[in-house]
Amino acid sequence: MSSDNPCTLTLPDGTHYDLSPLSSSSADYVSQVGDVSYKLNVCRAVVSELWKIDDPENVGGFVSRTGGDFSLGQVNSTLLLSPSTNEPMMYLSNGSPCPLDSQSAASTAIRFICSPSDFHAGKPVLVAALPPGDPANYCQFFFEWSTHVACPTNPKAEMQKAHYYIAFFAIFLIAFLTWFFGHTLYNRFYLKRRGLAQFPLPSFTFPKLSAGSIRNPFTRAEPSRPRFGFGRRSRAGYANVRADEGYDEEDGFAGRFSLEDDEDAEDLTGEGVQVGANAALGEETDAWRGAAAPGGMGRATNGTTVGGGGGHGSGKPKLGAHQGLVDI
Repeated sequence: MSSDNPCTLTLPDGTHYDLSPLSSSSADYVSQVGDVSYKLNVCRAVVSELWKIDDPENVGGFVSRTGGDFSLGQVNSTLLLSPSTNEPMMYLSNGSPCPLDSQSAASTAIRFICSPSDFHAGKPVLVAALPPGDPANYCQFFFEWSTHVACPTNPKAEMQKAHYYIAFFAIFLIAFLTWFFGHTLYNRFYLKRRGLAQFPLPSFTFPKLSAGSIRNPFTRAEPSRPRFGFGRRSRAGYANVRADEGYDEEDGFAGRFSLEDDEDAEDLTGEGVQVGANAALGEETDAWRGAAAPGGMGRATNGTTVGGGGGHGSGKPKLGAHQGLVDI
């Protein structure tokens, strides 16, 4: 145990007590027992006016009696640890001579109790006095003092904790600076970046919101209804429609306007005369090419005459089934 500073006590494990805040220069602390008032101060002499007492400058506590004030002990700023309760104690010795034994001097022991609920300084309470009997003959006094000032602190542990925080912060700062300057040098000399682009600064991207995408939560959504008639078509049209692989455009067009379709049409109408396959093929070929058949006139599949001067009046050949379409 050590007490480098007055009114303090530091244990080997770092537990620290400091009772200097109890030292009062304005008033003494009073312990009232019936009509008797015991006045004490901590680590300094009492400030009350004394009457008929020896060495008043060093009186640490006193009680008023009929023959004059009685000293409870001289000032002491050394704290000791209670062997039974491990709490700080203060001893005042060399007080006034005892009434029943003039060879002995009065003494006082004060045990300070940690009381976190007492936010004030508290006050001493007399718990025992010797010799028993008449209070006027008391010469040894025992006080208990409950106060939050008597609660221990651990400056070594707090300092160690502070050192841990400082070391953690220093390591974090060194790591951050190493990362920052390393990325900066990499961006500048390897990626050839300049300006703010060379620093590893975070970039934030926010989603773009249009006025149409924001809907009023209080607006009632109407159910979709089917549309009839001609609506607006997408500008894309049939851009996404693709032909199958291997599709031949000429074959497809010829298939749409094939000769077999025309023959089927004649059979359905019943107006034409079935001719041989070769004659029909030749006549349709002439109709597509816009030329007359051999002999100055041709026969269409529907029985009409094509070309020649043997027509009626106009002299113009009559068009075949697909003649007008081919000319266009």
